[in-house]
Amino acid sequence: MTVLSSHLVVRSNKQEVAGDGVFRHRHSLSFRLKPFVSFLTGFSFFILSFSGIVLYVRPEGSLARWISWEFLGLDKSSWEAIHIVFCALFVIAAIFHLALNFKAIVVYLRTGLDNGRKNWLELAVAVGLVVVLALVVIWRVPPASWMMEGRTNFKNYPRGLQIETPFADFEKQSLRRVAEYLGLGSETVLKELEDKGLRWLKPESTLEETARQNGLSPQELYLRILNARAHE
Repeated sequence: MTVLSSHLVVRSNKQEVAGDGVFRHRHSLSFRLKPFVSFLTGFSFFILSFSGIVLYVRPEGSLARWISWEFLGLDKSSWEAIHIVFCALFVIAAIFHLALNFKAIVVYLRTGLDNGRKNWLELAVAVGLVVVLALVVIWRVPPASWMMEGRTNFKNYPRGLQIETPFADFEKQSLRRVAEYLGLGSETVLKELEDKGLRWLKPESTLEETARQNGLSPQELYLRILNARAHE
């Protein structure tokens, strides 16, 4: 005969036999909300910070598509999705964390951990620092301006860029339009690319679509089209 608890808990596998011969669990581990929320807040903050760093060093949108930029196998849109989702998760977890620890936070603000004095000075300094930092960002003065300049360098001059895109969203142009832009006939371009082993060549397919189907970046496909013009 086994004694069962009247409430749902997660139990360990360790058992012992009591004096009455009934098996009882030595330890009982119940699910606690506070540690769960704390872990969730910490993990989501870590992923949010990491994805933020990745997005800081990624190329500008059209350039990222132009060179098929990826990091850890994920492209720009995937990293943006991760950042947005975990930002929402972090905010929700932080709200629950504050709600579960609201009384402790109030006590800490009033008396401090050592119960020796109130913490209004630290609170005022923290609020003041946040306000000053916000103004520094708005007015674009150092160190915020240095960070934005660094972002510009990463954004406009990514590694792997061999030739700049002729204009924004050029990779969304059809092969026919690309050939016309270069003063070439679309059939000539398609024939040259086909001779080089490329497949799925259609005049109305975009540069980006055709490049992806052939395992290339739009930049690499465009360079091959330029090579076709050189041989014309």
